Amino acid sequence: MSKSLIAIILAACPLVALAHAPAAMAQDVQFRLSVAWTVEVIEPEPRSRLAGGTFLLTLGKGGKVTELFTDNQRRRGRGRSARLKEGELGEDIDGRFVSQWKVVNERTLVRLVARPSHTFAIWLKTDGARSCTVSLEWRLKPGFTSYEGWSRRREIRTKFLQPTVQHARCEVLQV
Repeated sequence: MSKSLIAIILAACPLVALAHAPAAMAQDVQFRLSVAWTVEVIEPEPRSRLAGGTFLLTLGKGGKVTELFTDNQRRRGRGRSARLKEGELGEDIDGRFVSQWKVVNERTLVRLVARPSHTFAIWLKTDGARSCTVSLEWRLKPGFTSYEGWSRRREIRTKFLQPTVQHARCEVLQV
């Protein structure tokens, strides 16, 4: 990320600036996002399933982003899975699916994931120090009438309807 882009982000976003302020140099800004949604699978066989988990999001110096995601679902014999992703604000972060955390305005960040049939967004709004909210959004891409995914357990492609949010909570852990 260029130094000029970082300067623009810091000027526009008090949330990110907190991670760069002299008093906070030893600390990062950290949030816990707890999210869950129901997926109504229509193919290959109709069924409902719960998805989601917990994101531990850390905004660090220089626009660094660290995301630790812990899955809600317990895997047979393996417990819950956790995935760590690291990158920079506004840049692609590799993983199972490429994601990107972007600054929307002085109080809002968005995490975008582009899937073949749709985009998935997590919106994080905060006052930067005391409170935050999180919301989830799925949007179909042109030409698609249902969402498509992949069942790792069954190793088959699935189709599903608009997911329904069960809960979306946010906590400011560290400023």
